[in-house]
Amino acid sequence: MLGIVGGSGFYFLKKNKGKTRNVKTPYGNVEVQVVKIGKKEVAFIPRHGKEHNLPPHKINYRANIYALKELGVTAVFATYAAGLISKVYRPGDLILIEDFIGLFTPMTFYDDFSEGMRHMDFTYPYNKDLQMAVEARAKANKITLKRKGIIATMHGPRFETKAEIKALKKAGANLVSMTHAYEATLIGELEIPFVAIAIGTNYACGITKDKLSQEEVLEVFEKSKGQVVTLIDELIKTVE
Repeated sequence: MLGIVGGSGFYFLKKNKGKTRNVKTPYGNVEVQVVKIGKKEVAFIPRHGKEHNLPPHKINYRANIYALKELGVTAVFATYAAGLISKVYRPGDLILIEDFIGLFTPMTFYDDFSEGMRHMDFTYPYNKDLQMAVEARAKANKITLKRKGIIATMHGPRFETKAEIKALKKAGANLVSMTHAYEATLIGELEIPFVAIAIGTNYACGITKDKLSQEEVLEVFEKSKGQVVTLIDELIKTVE
């Protein structure tokens, strides 16, 4: 089963279809939309809630990701609204995430080492086969998917400062989000194959002279949403 985690502007996989499952986890209960697409079931979680009532720092990341494990997902696809640090990308671009920076966003399932030390290798945070599948499906559907996304995660809900964006750029990031590293870390610890794309919604603070707004983020994401849904529908066919 494919598990999908959607971000800002993406609150339903198939509206008014499927069923809602209340999944109990050691970290809390999670409502998961389970939808049948074709002959396959898909599990969907809107990380900010159906009404976007959860700011980034209030999301129960551990419960969400553990719920997907409890449902038996064999792969996770996630989308992220992202600020653009590099002008190689433009607002509205879909970008394959290939690495991440999570220095300021600690998150783990391992609060103690009572059952032994656990230091996970994150040389390859994303599954190569899934990345290739997403690229192939994008090409087949004439969707432009940019490469080489390196996404940093900062603690929201405020947007970043100019100095922070300058520091992230020097560290090698070309994208910035408020949620990615939390989920990428937890998915990696559970060793679930993972693929993620960013939707470039705006230039980050200081990259242009424009003031940042949440309205711009949602407006740009809405324009790209159809392409995201197409990629999901196509990816479902490749995941058992």
